[in-house]
Amino acid sequence: MPSAARPRAVLGVPLLDVVLAGVVVVLSVGGLTSGDVDETPLALTLPVAVVIGLSLLGRTRAPLVAAMVTTVANVVQGAWGNQSPGTLMALVVVLLLAYSLGAEHDEGVASLGLGFVLAGMFLTEWLDGGSDYPFIAVELGGAWLLGRASRSWRSRATYAEQHQRDLARLAVADERARIARELHDIVAHSLSVIAVQSDAAEAALARDPALAGEPLRAIRGSAREALVDMRQLLHVMRSDDLGDRSDESDAARSSRAPARGLADLPPLVKALREAGLPLEADVRVDAASVPSGIELAVYRIAQEALTNVLKHAGAVPTRLTVEARQDDVRVVVRNHPGRSARPALAADGGSGHGLVGARERALAAGGTLHSGRTDDGGFELVATLPITEELG
Repeated sequence: MPSAARPRAVLGVPLLDVVLAGVVVVLSVGGLTSGDVDETPLALTLPVAVVIGLSLLGRTRAPLVAAMVTTVANVVQGAWGNQSPGTLMALVVVLLLAYSLGAEHDEGVASLGLGFVLAGMFLTEWLDGGSDYPFIAVELGGAWLLGRASRSWRSRATYAEQHQRDLARLAVADERARIARELHDIVAHSLSVIAVQSDAAEAALARDPALAGEPLRAIRGSAREALVDMRQLLHVMRSDDLGDRSDESDAARSSRAPARGLADLPPLVKALREAGLPLEADVRVDAASVPSGIELAVYRIAQEALTNVLKHAGAVPTRLTVEARQDDVRVVVRNHPGRSARPALAADGGSGHGLVGARERALAAGGTLHSGRTDDGGFELVATLPITEELG
Protein backbone atom coordinates (compact mmCIF):
# COMPACT_ATOMS: atom_id res chain seq x y z
CA MET A 1 0.00 0.00 0.00
CA PRO A 2 1.44 3.44 -0.85
CA SER A 3 2.50 5.46 2.14
CA ALA A 4 -0.06 8.16 1.32
CA ALA A 5 -2.87 5.64 1.73
CA ARG A 6 -1.70 4.24 5.09
CA PRO A 7 -3.72 5.18 8.19
CA ARG A 8 -2.08 7.89 10.26
CA ALA A 9 -0.27 6.59 13.32
CA VAL A 10 1.27 7.86 16.55
CA LEU A 11 4.42 5.97 17.57
CA GLY A 12 3.30 3.07 15.40
CA VAL A 13 -0.23 2.95 16.88
CA PRO A 14 -3.15 3.80 14.54
CA LEU A 15 -4.48 7.28 15.26
CA LEU A 16 -8.05 5.96 15.67
CA ASP A 17 -6.94 3.62 18.46
CA VAL A 18 -5.10 6.47 20.19
CA VAL A 19 -8.21 8.65 20.06
CA LEU A 20 -10.49 5.86 21.31
CA ALA A 21 -8.13 5.06 24.19
CA GLY A 22 -7.87 8.72 25.15
CA VAL A 23 -11.65 9.27 25.09
CA VAL A 24 -12.33 6.14 27.18
CA VAL A 25 -9.66 7.00 29.79
CA VAL A 26 -10.86 10.60 30.15
CA LEU A 27 -14.55 9.68 30.46
CA SER A 28 -13.90 6.74 32.80
CA VAL A 29 -11.60 8.65 35.13
CA GLY A 30 -13.87 11.69 35.01
CA GLY A 31 -16.91 9.62 35.96
CA LEU A 32 -15.11 8.01 38.88
CA THR A 33 -13.56 11.19 40.30
CA SER A 34 -16.78 13.18 39.98
CA GLY A 35 -18.81 10.55 41.77
CA ASP A 36 -21.10 9.88 38.78
CA VAL A 37 -19.82 6.29 38.79
CA ASP A 38 -20.09 4.58 42.17
CA GLU A 39 -17.20 2.11 42.03
CA THR A 40 -14.83 1.98 44.96
CA PRO A 41 -12.22 2.03 46.26
CA LEU A 42 -10.76 4.66 43.91
CA ALA A 43 -7.25 3.41 44.66
CA LEU A 44 -8.26 0.27 42.74
CA THR A 45 -10.92 1.45 40.29
CA LEU A 46 -8.95 4.41 38.89
CA PRO A 47 -5.92 2.30 37.82
CA VAL A 48 -8.28 -0.36 36.43
CA ALA A 49 -10.14 2.28 34.41
CA VAL A 50 -6.86 3.59 32.99
CA VAL A 51 -5.61 0.08 32.14
CA ILE A 52 -8.91 -0.83 30.44
CA GLY A 53 -8.90 2.39 28.42
CA LEU A 54 -5.26 2.12 27.39
CA SER A 55 -5.77 -1.50 26.30
CA LEU A 56 -7.48 -0.05 23.22
CA LEU A 57 -4.02 1.00 21.99
CA GLY A 58 -3.53 -2.68 21.07
CA ARG A 59 -6.98 -3.11 19.50
CA THR A 60 -5.62 -3.36 15.96
CA ARG A 61 -2.03 -4.55 16.39
CA ALA A 62 -2.40 -6.95 19.34
CA PRO A 63 -6.10 -7.56 20.06
CA LEU A 64 -5.48 -10.86 21.89
CA VAL A 65 -3.10 -9.22 24.37
CA ALA A 66 -5.43 -6.25 24.75
CA ALA A 67 -8.41 -8.53 25.41
CA MET A 68 -6.47 -10.53 28.01
CA VAL A 69 -5.30 -7.36 29.81
CA THR A 70 -8.86 -5.98 29.91
CA THR A 71 -10.29 -9.28 31.13
CA VAL A 72 -7.72 -9.58 33.93
CA ALA A 73 -8.39 -5.96 34.99
CA ASN A 74 -12.14 -6.68 35.13
CA VAL A 75 -11.59 -9.79 37.26
CA VAL A 76 -9.23 -7.93 39.63
CA GLN A 77 -11.77 -5.19 40.26
CA GLY A 78 -14.57 -7.74 40.59
CA ALA A 79 -12.59 -9.69 43.19
CA TRP A 80 -11.29 -6.80 45.32
CA GLY A 81 -13.63 -3.92 44.60
CA ASN A 82 -17.22 -3.35 45.56
CA GLN A 83 -18.23 -4.47 42.03
CA SER A 84 -16.70 -5.17 38.61
CA PRO A 85 -16.47 -2.33 36.04
CA GLY A 86 -20.03 -1.68 34.94
CA THR A 87 -19.81 1.62 33.10
CA LEU A 88 -20.77 2.13 29.47
CA MET A 89 -17.10 2.80 28.64
CA ALA A 90 -16.03 -0.59 30.06
CA LEU A 91 -18.72 -2.33 28.00
CA VAL A 92 -17.65 -0.47 24.85
CA VAL A 93 -14.04 -1.57 25.37
CA VAL A 94 -14.99 -5.23 25.82
CA LEU A 95 -17.23 -5.21 22.71
CA LEU A 96 -14.56 -3.45 20.61
CA LEU A 97 -11.94 -5.98 21.65
CA ALA A 98 -14.30 -8.91 20.96
CA TYR A 99 -14.87 -7.48 17.46
CA SER A 100 -11.12 -6.98 16.94
CA LEU A 101 -10.40 -10.56 18.00
CA GLY A 102 -12.66 -11.83 15.24
CA ALA A 103 -11.45 -9.32 12.65
CA GLU A 104 -7.69 -9.44 13.14
CA HIS A 105 -6.86 -13.07 14.02
CA ASP A 106 -7.23 -16.44 12.34
CA GLU A 107 -10.12 -18.55 13.54
CA GLY A 108 -8.13 -20.58 16.08
CA VAL A 109 -6.58 -17.60 17.88
CA ALA A 110 -9.80 -15.61 17.61
CA SER A 111 -11.79 -18.43 19.19
CA LEU A 112 -9.23 -18.82 21.98
CA GLY A 113 -9.42 -15.10 22.72
CA LEU A 114 -13.21 -15.10 22.75
CA GLY A 115 -13.23 -18.05 25.14
CA PHE A 116 -10.83 -16.25 27.49
CA VAL A 117 -12.94 -13.06 27.49
CA LEU A 118 -16.19 -15.00 28.03
CA ALA A 119 -14.65 -16.90 30.94
CA GLY A 120 -13.47 -13.66 32.54
CA MET A 121 -16.82 -11.92 32.05
CA PHE A 122 -18.71 -14.94 33.46
CA LEU A 123 -16.38 -14.89 36.48
CA THR A 124 -16.97 -11.20 37.15
CA GLU A 125 -20.71 -11.75 36.75
CA TRP A 126 -20.53 -14.54 39.31
CA LEU A 127 -18.47 -12.38 41.70
CA ASP A 128 -21.13 -9.68 41.44
CA GLY A 129 -23.86 -12.24 42.13
CA GLY A 130 -25.50 -11.68 38.75
CA SER A 131 -27.13 -14.14 36.36
CA ASP A 132 -26.96 -12.44 32.93
CA TYR A 133 -24.77 -15.12 31.41
CA PRO A 134 -26.87 -15.59 28.22
CA PHE A 135 -26.88 -11.83 27.57
CA ILE A 136 -23.10 -11.64 28.01
CA ALA A 137 -22.60 -14.56 25.63
CA VAL A 138 -24.92 -13.02 23.02
CA GLU A 139 -23.38 -9.54 23.07
CA LEU A 140 -19.79 -10.75 23.04
CA GLY A 141 -20.52 -13.51 20.52
CA GLY A 142 -22.36 -11.03 18.26
CA ALA A 143 -19.44 -8.57 18.28
CA TRP A 144 -17.00 -11.43 17.60
CA LEU A 145 -19.11 -12.70 14.67
CA LEU A 146 -19.23 -9.20 13.20
CA GLY A 147 -15.44 -9.21 13.34
CA ARG A 148 -15.28 -12.58 11.59
CA ALA A 149 -17.64 -11.30 8.87
CA SER A 150 -15.44 -8.23 8.40
CA ARG A 151 -12.33 -10.40 8.10
CA SER A 152 -14.05 -12.66 5.58
CA TRP A 153 -15.14 -9.67 3.49
CA ARG A 154 -11.63 -8.20 3.56
CA SER A 155 -10.17 -11.56 2.55
CA ARG A 156 -12.51 -11.78 -0.41
CA ALA A 157 -11.70 -8.21 -1.42
CA THR A 158 -7.97 -8.93 -1.16
CA TYR A 159 -8.36 -12.12 -3.18
CA ALA A 160 -10.34 -10.29 -5.87
CA GLU A 161 -7.68 -7.57 -6.03
CA GLN A 162 -4.89 -10.15 -6.25
CA HIS A 163 -6.85 -12.01 -8.94
CA GLN A 164 -7.13 -8.80 -10.96
CA ARG A 165 -3.39 -8.22 -10.60
CA ASP A 166 -2.71 -11.79 -11.73
CA LEU A 167 -4.97 -11.32 -14.76
CA ALA A 168 -3.16 -8.08 -15.57
CA ARG A 169 0.23 -9.82 -15.34
CA LEU A 170 -1.00 -12.62 -17.60
CA ALA A 171 -2.32 -10.09 -20.09
CA VAL A 172 1.03 -8.29 -20.07
CA ALA A 173 2.90 -11.57 -20.56
CA ASP A 174 0.60 -12.54 -23.43
CA GLU A 175 1.05 -9.13 -25.04
CA ARG A 176 4.82 -9.37 -24.69
CA ALA A 177 4.76 -12.77 -26.37
CA ARG A 178 2.62 -11.39 -29.18
CA ILE A 179 4.93 -8.43 -29.67
CA ALA A 180 7.97 -10.73 -29.59
CA ARG A 181 6.43 -12.87 -32.34
CA GLU A 182 5.68 -9.79 -34.41
CA LEU A 183 9.20 -8.43 -33.96
CA HIS A 184 10.72 -11.79 -34.84
CA ASP A 185 8.62 -12.10 -37.98
CA ILE A 186 9.44 -8.56 -39.09
CA VAL A 187 13.15 -8.62 -38.34
CA ALA A 188 13.88 -12.21 -39.37
CA HIS A 189 12.22 -11.88 -42.76
CA SER A 190 13.73 -8.52 -43.66
CA LEU A 191 17.21 -9.31 -42.41
CA SER A 192 17.22 -12.67 -44.22
CA VAL A 193 16.40 -10.96 -47.49
CA ILE A 194 18.98 -8.24 -46.80
CA ALA A 195 21.66 -10.82 -45.96
CA VAL A 196 21.04 -12.84 -49.13
CA GLN A 197 20.93 -9.75 -51.36
CA SER A 198 24.05 -8.35 -49.72
CA ASP A 199 25.92 -11.50 -50.74
CA ALA A 200 24.54 -11.13 -54.25
CA ALA A 201 25.50 -7.45 -54.41
CA GLU A 202 29.03 -8.18 -53.16
CA ALA A 203 29.47 -10.88 -55.77
CA ALA A 204 28.12 -8.57 -58.49
CA LEU A 205 30.45 -5.75 -57.52
CA ALA A 206 33.42 -8.07 -57.94
CA ARG A 207 32.32 -9.02 -61.47
CA ASP A 208 30.23 -6.19 -62.90
CA PRO A 209 29.14 -3.28 -60.66
CA ALA A 210 26.14 -2.65 -62.90
CA LEU A 211 24.67 -5.99 -61.80
CA ALA A 212 24.63 -4.87 -58.15
CA GLY A 213 21.73 -2.50 -58.74
CA GLU A 214 18.99 -5.11 -58.46
CA PRO A 215 20.21 -6.64 -55.17
CA LEU A 216 20.66 -3.17 -53.69
CA ARG A 217 17.12 -2.20 -54.66
CA ALA A 218 15.86 -5.39 -52.98
CA ILE A 219 17.82 -4.47 -49.84
CA ARG A 220 16.30 -1.00 -49.84
CA GLY A 221 12.78 -2.39 -50.34
CA SER A 222 13.17 -4.90 -47.50
CA ALA A 223 14.51 -2.24 -45.15
CA ARG A 224 11.61 0.09 -45.94
CA GLU A 225 9.11 -2.72 -45.48
CA ALA A 226 10.60 -3.52 -42.06
CA LEU A 227 10.38 0.15 -41.06
CA VAL A 228 6.70 0.28 -42.06
CA ASP A 229 5.96 -2.89 -40.09
CA MET A 230 7.82 -1.59 -37.05
CA ARG A 231 6.00 1.74 -37.23
CA GLN A 232 2.62 0.02 -37.43
CA LEU A 233 3.49 -2.25 -34.50
CA LEU A 234 4.58 0.72 -32.37
CA HIS A 235 1.35 2.55 -33.27
CA VAL A 236 -0.68 -0.45 -32.15
CA MET A 237 1.25 -0.56 -28.86
CA ARG A 238 0.73 3.17 -28.28
CA SER A 239 -2.98 2.95 -29.08
CA ASP A 240 -3.47 0.74 -25.99
CA ASP A 241 -2.29 3.67 -23.82
CA LEU A 242 -3.91 6.51 -25.76
CA GLY A 243 -7.29 4.81 -26.13
CA ASP A 244 -9.80 5.40 -28.92
CA ARG A 245 -10.03 8.92 -30.22
CA SER A 246 -13.26 9.71 -32.00
CA ASP A 247 -11.85 12.94 -33.53
CA GLU A 248 -9.28 11.02 -35.62
CA SER A 249 -9.81 10.45 -39.29
CA ASP A 250 -10.28 6.96 -40.69
CA ALA A 251 -6.90 7.22 -42.37
CA ALA A 252 -5.20 8.11 -39.10
CA ARG A 253 -6.84 5.21 -37.28
CA SER A 254 -6.06 2.76 -40.07
CA SER A 255 -2.37 3.74 -39.92
CA ARG A 256 -2.25 2.18 -36.44
CA ALA A 257 -4.06 -1.01 -37.40
CA PRO A 258 -2.15 -4.23 -38.16
CA ALA A 259 -2.03 -3.93 -41.95
CA ARG A 260 -0.61 -7.34 -42.81
CA GLY A 261 -3.08 -9.74 -44.31
CA LEU A 262 -4.03 -11.59 -47.48
CA ALA A 263 -3.66 -8.44 -49.57
CA ASP A 264 0.01 -8.32 -48.56
CA LEU A 265 0.85 -11.80 -49.87
CA PRO A 266 1.49 -10.68 -53.49
CA PRO A 267 4.05 -8.01 -52.39
CA LEU A 268 5.67 -10.63 -50.14
CA VAL A 269 5.92 -13.08 -53.04
CA LYS A 270 7.30 -10.35 -55.29
CA ALA A 271 9.93 -9.34 -52.72
CA LEU A 272 11.11 -12.92 -52.29
CA ARG A 273 11.30 -13.44 -56.04
CA GLU A 274 13.40 -10.29 -56.30
CA ALA A 275 15.57 -11.76 -53.55
CA GLY A 276 16.28 -14.69 -55.84
CA LEU A 277 13.81 -17.32 -54.62
CA PRO A 278 12.14 -19.26 -57.49
CA LEU A 279 8.68 -19.02 -55.98
CA GLU A 280 5.31 -20.06 -57.36
CA ALA A 281 2.25 -18.77 -55.56
CA ASP A 282 -1.35 -19.87 -55.76
CA VAL A 283 -3.62 -17.77 -53.53
CA ARG A 284 -7.30 -18.61 -53.78
CA VAL A 285 -8.94 -16.82 -50.86
CA ASP A 286 -11.67 -14.19 -50.67
CA ALA A 287 -10.37 -11.77 -48.05
CA ALA A 288 -13.90 -10.58 -47.27
CA SER A 289 -14.77 -14.00 -45.84
CA VAL A 290 -11.70 -14.27 -43.58
CA PRO A 291 -11.48 -12.60 -40.14
CA SER A 292 -8.66 -10.06 -39.82
CA GLY A 293 -6.94 -12.09 -37.12
CA ILE A 294 -6.80 -15.14 -39.40
CA GLU A 295 -5.51 -12.96 -42.23
CA LEU A 296 -2.60 -11.83 -40.07
CA ALA A 297 -1.86 -15.41 -39.01
CA VAL A 298 -1.89 -16.60 -42.65
CA TYR A 299 0.48 -13.83 -43.69
CA ARG A 300 2.93 -14.37 -40.84
CA ILE A 301 2.99 -18.16 -41.24
CA ALA A 302 3.63 -17.86 -44.97
CA GLN A 303 6.27 -15.19 -44.35
CA GLU A 304 8.08 -17.31 -41.76
CA ALA A 305 8.05 -20.43 -43.89
CA LEU A 306 9.28 -18.70 -47.05
CA THR A 307 11.94 -16.76 -45.14
CA ASN A 308 13.27 -20.01 -43.70
CA VAL A 309 13.44 -21.51 -47.18
CA LEU A 310 15.54 -18.60 -48.41
CA LYS A 311 17.72 -18.60 -45.29
CA HIS A 312 18.41 -22.32 -44.98
CA ALA A 313 17.89 -23.89 -48.40
CA GLY A 314 18.77 -20.96 -50.62
CA ALA A 315 17.29 -20.23 -54.03
CA VAL A 316 15.43 -23.52 -54.48
CA PRO A 317 12.11 -24.05 -56.28
CA THR A 318 9.33 -23.34 -53.79
CA ARG A 319 5.55 -23.26 -53.98
CA LEU A 320 3.12 -21.36 -51.76
CA THR A 321 -0.53 -22.38 -51.75
CA VAL A 322 -3.22 -20.53 -49.80
CA GLU A 323 -6.74 -21.76 -50.33
CA ALA A 324 -10.03 -21.23 -48.56
CA ARG A 325 -12.16 -24.28 -47.95
CA GLN A 326 -15.60 -24.51 -46.39
CA ASP A 327 -14.57 -23.85 -42.77
CA ASP A 328 -10.86 -23.07 -42.86
CA VAL A 329 -7.90 -21.62 -44.70
CA ARG A 330 -5.07 -23.96 -45.69
CA VAL A 331 -1.50 -22.70 -46.07
CA VAL A 332 1.04 -24.98 -47.73
CA VAL A 333 4.71 -24.14 -48.32
CA ARG A 334 6.76 -26.80 -50.08
CA ASN A 335 10.33 -26.55 -51.32
CA HIS A 336 12.71 -28.85 -53.16
CA PRO A 337 16.01 -29.91 -51.57
CA GLY A 338 18.39 -27.04 -51.06
CA ARG A 339 22.12 -26.52 -50.95
CA SER A 340 22.21 -27.48 -47.25
CA ALA A 341 22.17 -31.06 -46.06
CA ARG A 342 19.48 -30.16 -43.52
CA PRO A 343 15.88 -29.46 -44.57
CA ALA A 344 15.02 -25.87 -45.41
CA LEU A 345 12.40 -25.54 -42.73
CA ALA A 346 14.35 -26.99 -39.83
CA ALA A 347 12.32 -27.62 -36.75
CA ASP A 348 13.13 -24.26 -35.19
CA GLY A 349 14.14 -22.34 -38.25
CA GLY A 350 17.74 -22.34 -37.09
CA SER A 351 17.03 -19.63 -34.52
CA GLY A 352 14.87 -21.35 -32.00
CA HIS A 353 11.86 -19.21 -32.86
CA GLY A 354 11.00 -19.90 -36.51
CA LEU A 355 8.44 -22.66 -36.72
CA VAL A 356 7.80 -22.37 -32.98
CA GLY A 357 6.31 -18.92 -33.59
CA ALA A 358 4.40 -20.13 -36.64
CA ARG A 359 2.99 -23.06 -34.68
CA GLU A 360 1.97 -20.76 -31.82
CA ARG A 361 0.12 -18.53 -34.27
CA ALA A 362 -1.73 -21.50 -35.71
CA LEU A 363 -2.66 -22.80 -32.25
CA ALA A 364 -3.76 -19.33 -31.12
CA ALA A 365 -6.08 -19.22 -34.13
CA GLY A 366 -7.58 -22.57 -33.14
CA GLY A 367 -5.86 -24.36 -35.99
CA THR A 368 -3.02 -26.80 -36.56
CA LEU A 369 0.43 -26.78 -38.14
CA HIS A 370 2.39 -29.80 -39.36
CA SER A 371 5.81 -29.85 -40.98
CA GLY A 372 8.36 -32.40 -42.09
CA ARG A 373 10.58 -33.78 -44.81
CA THR A 374 9.18 -34.72 -48.19
CA ASP A 375 10.05 -37.90 -50.06
CA ASP A 376 12.47 -36.03 -52.36
CA GLY A 377 14.40 -34.55 -49.43
CA GLY A 378 12.70 -31.18 -49.40
CA PHE A 379 10.42 -29.81 -46.74
CA GLU A 380 6.72 -29.08 -46.43
CA LEU A 381 4.69 -27.01 -43.99
CA VAL A 382 0.91 -27.30 -43.79
CA ALA A 383 -1.16 -24.98 -41.59
CA THR A 384 -4.92 -25.15 -41.25
CA LEU A 385 -6.72 -22.18 -39.70
CA PRO A 386 -10.49 -22.06 -38.99
CA ILE A 387 -12.42 -19.10 -40.39
CA THR A 388 -15.61 -19.61 -38.37
CA GLU A 389 -14.50 -17.26 -35.56
CA GLU A 390 -11.98 -14.55 -34.77
CA LEU A 391 -8.68 -15.13 -33.11
CA GLY A 392 -8.94 -15.43 -29.28
